[in-house]
Amino acid sequence: MNHRDELIRTKLLDRLTSVNVDTRMVTLEVNRGEVNVRGAVPSTEQRSRALEALAGAHSVELQVRDEPPSDSADGRGRSPVTGTSEESAHQSRHQTDQT
Repeated sequence: MNHRDELIRTKLLDRLTSVNVDTRMVTLEVNRGEVNVRGAVPSTEQRSRALEALAGAHSVELQVRDEPPSDSADGRGRSPVTGTSEESAHQSRHQTDQT
């Protein structure tokens, strides 16, 4: 990433955090001035704020979805990649095939 791309990336991340968007699960890449944003934010409201904050950037490809921070009773949530909880994935790895 060149210096200009790094400045753009920093500025856009600052914009997102200034409007209280949780960027822990967001990847923001800049390559030759083209911006690519991927990931998830905890709510539809934060997704809307992210869209507004990034609206002025040129050549933005936005693939950010809203995803609740947790959808399980214990608060540990599910993997955005596999859709399974950590405990479920752990149990699946340790099951033996009885056939």
